[in-house]
Amino acid sequence: MATRRAVLRAGALAPLLAACAPGVFRDRPDVVRIAVPWSGTELVAFRAVLEGIRDPRPDAPAYPYEVDVVPLGDDVDTALHAGGRDAPDVVMLPEAGQVRELAGTRLRAVGESLWVAPDSKSRYHHLWWDLLRHTVPGTDATGQYGVPFKASNKSLVWYDREAFGDNDSPRAWMLSDWPDKIGSFARGERRLFALGAADGWVLTDVFANVLRTVTPRDYEDLVKPPGEPGRAQLREWDRPGVRATFGMLGLVWGHPDAFAGRVAETLRRQFADSVRDVFLHRRAAMVVAPDFAEPVVRHSLRRTGRSDACVGVMGFPAFGREYLAPRIGGGDVMVVTTNAKQRAEDLVAALAAPSAPLPWMTGYGGFVAPNGSVRARGARGSDEPELAPGTEDPASYDGIFKDVADQMNAWDVFGFADWLGPLGRRNGLWRVLTNFLVDVGYRAPGRIEQATDTAIAGLGAFERSLR
Repeated sequence: MATRRAVLRAGALAPLLAACAPGVFRDRPDVVRIAVPWSGTELVAFRAVLEGIRDPRPDAPAYPYEVDVVPLGDDVDTALHAGGRDAPDVVMLPEAGQVRELAGTRLRAVGESLWVAPDSKSRYHHLWWDLLRHTVPGTDATGQYGVPFKASNKSLVWYDREAFGDNDSPRAWMLSDWPDKIGSFARGERRLFALGAADGWVLTDVFANVLRTVTPRDYEDLVKPPGEPGRAQLREWDRPGVRATFGMLGLVWGHPDAFAGRVAETLRRQFADSVRDVFLHRRAAMVVAPDFAEPVVRHSLRRTGRSDACVGVMGFPAFGREYLAPRIGGGDVMVVTTNAKQRAEDLVAALAAPSAPLPWMTGYGGFVAPNGSVRARGARGSDEPELAPGTEDPASYDGIFKDVADQMNAWDVFGFADWLGPLGRRNGLWRVLTNFLVDVGYRAPGRIEQATDTAIAGLGAFERSLR
């Protein structure tokens, strides 16, 4: 019997297969095809953005060509390997680390004018520049192989304020407090945490935050490409900091009272399900989730008749008093495929304009603009960009995000899995973490050390298989 995930994956790939069939767009030469990872509300929001760029704006002319959107979900990277003249022209890539692998072969450089504001300052955080700038091996050709469209803050924790007493707010907890808090919180059917383990990227985000606060130097070392001058051909995964990270995860994920329905239930839950478990079904009190959980949260509040006063958002906590809290960023980047026409780069330019994302920001929420020039009406200081509208609108940094407004675009490292290439994806870190979750919470509760040994061995074995 086909699994739900397999059926969803087949359904996601169907549009690409259809789009790449010979002749589908042969009579529509002006159509630009863009493959995206979104579905549901995010897909609707992106279509609103595309509708908005059809009209002239103060910072950009109207985009005159028809755009065909191909939604592919987690399989959007398959668009980078599609062939033929009907393959997508632009891909909205959620794993920017893939740019390093495909620069100069399947992707072409974009004009650097897209990176520079009229005042000659960079529009984007320098980490975006470092991530997307590459030199094609064997040549002197260096360029930017993508443009950020949508940033994300990966170091956030959402919680239901009504689930906690006035004297025990989770904002005061350290990460090391979490295992004890799980046991003291469990009462009735509600548990402390929700986890959308059916989406592997959810697990990698949690792992990255724990790794970053437990051992920041190991985080920075492991994301460096192996094989470069002065570095070994393979990463060294068996190190104390990585073991401590798995140990901390095991204490949380392996706790019998961590999740409603225990680990078996988390494996059936996708990202949005876990957010609804906190704010709609109220089966859990907290969830580690990026900023783009906002539309799911607001939909849950509307269904339950509650206001956003019950929503708490905080930064992912430091491991202990002497540790630093993680500040991890990520997002979706626009890349242009090698054989795309000029109108594809024109689309990227239109979407990179500061005004382009405003329909998403003001109408739907869950959008952090990577471009510091983006402005919308709001109640922020006159000396800083207004990145979101006022409290009456869904995307307000003064409403739900008021406690973390200064953190939304203030990250200092990029997402861990994004840097790892294939190792950070479905058959690598995703699978290793899923197996670890099962080992500590389902197959063999409490066997954290053995599960850690297995996970570290799995990471090493998969990396060796890539060589």
